[in-house]
Amino acid sequence: LNANILKEWRFYSIDYKEMKKAIKLEGPYDSAAEPGIEDSEFFRLFELSKTKLTKFYNDKENWANKYYETMEESVDVLRSTKVSSLSLSDGETNLITDSDSMSGSIVSATDSDDEELMIDIEGMNDSFEQKMRVSTETNVTPRSVKLKSGAEGSEWRKEAYRRVGKSKHFHNYIYAKKSLDTFSREVDLLLEFLQLNQTGFSKILKKFDKRTGSNMRDKKMAELTSTHEFLNGERLHQLKEGIDRMLKEVSTLKPSLPDGWESRKVYTIGCFDLFHRGHQNVLKSLREFGYFIVAGIHDDESYFQLKNKYTIDNLETRMANVKPFVDQIYVIPSTNPELYLKCMVSEQDIEAGSCCYARGDDMLNFPGREWVEKVMPVHFVPRTESCSSTLIRTIYHADDPEIRKKAAFANTRYDGKPIDGEGNVLKL
Repeated sequence: LNANILKEWRFYSIDYKEMKKAIKLEGPYDSAAEPGIEDSEFFRLFELSKTKLTKFYNDKENWANKYYETMEESVDVLRSTKVSSLSLSDGETNLITDSDSMSGSIVSATDSDDEELMIDIEGMNDSFEQKMRVSTETNVTPRSVKLKSGAEGSEWRKEAYRRVGKSKHFHNYIYAKKSLDTFSREVDLLLEFLQLNQTGFSKILKKFDKRTGSNMRDKKMAELTSTHEFLNGERLHQLKEGIDRMLKEVSTLKPSLPDGWESRKVYTIGCFDLFHRGHQNVLKSLREFGYFIVAGIHDDESYFQLKNKYTIDNLETRMANVKPFVDQIYVIPSTNPELYLKCMVSEQDIEAGSCCYARGDDMLNFPGREWVEKVMPVHFVPRTESCSSTLIRTIYHADDPEIRKKAAFANTRYDGKPIDGEGNVLKL
């Protein structure tokens, strides 16, 4: 059971292992002593597991209900975003800034036009100002803008990639699409978590009955069904249906992309210690920007120098965790990744505009950004809320048990780190 439960949530699940140990302390059931059977260590752990699970689920459902409303607002803004922000001749008012790239930051549109605009590139030999024509086409949503090949075409392609990546329409689309994708996976994981715990309670009670000769399983499962109605996942299924509807609509609002956009190499860098669903969500998101993902991973020594703490997972483990989600991995043995990134990116790709850099928006001023932005577009994707390596490290690896408990039910910052009531990060 423990192996099947998401490692980030094991703290909140049924304490199956300890309850199994407690069963071994039980003797044959004495019907005359039935009133006292529920005072045993086994049932103390049983009630404790129910309490932890209830608190965890209530927190998650409250978050999910609020986040659903946020996603509805995000889709509303995406609907109204002016598609003409993709035009290379549009003004800078259609471009986003770093402050817009924070998680959940959907940039409001200033124009309520509901007609689709199609970019049509003509006259590649004309001046830059004359190269772009925007024509209004109702019910036409092109998915690719064709550009000519050659040196001039490469310059246009690079400029088109940069402008599209900075447009409000694309920004709002990426944040809505990726946030909904992550939300959908989170709800699926919660439904699986509830099912596993329900199965765990049933199986451990069956073991208890077998050991003691009692018949507590039917009684306790009936009580559980009554007091913990959320285990049926009804509310989560309702949310999932709504999320699926929003995702379907968002897919129709995808902006037109320049030719070659989906054929780019996408570079990213991270530490990826205690690999979790937040890492997975970001790496999956990178496929929106290209077809070939190249990830740099800091080695153990540079990790220590960067964070003043040792990794939980060694370099080999971290590489093995990341590889299923990327196409190529290289190691960075320094706190400054710029030189190693420069060595990985070919001049040909830079000249052709066939590369970009993408990462989660928890670190906008990442090391090497100044050079990266000079040679390729930079994109940010929303991170997974209430999820971080720091949170997992604190819950499962802190020496102080009280710190573990506090972290397990603490509020978190946007970057997923657990904080106390004053907003300070809990220390290990």
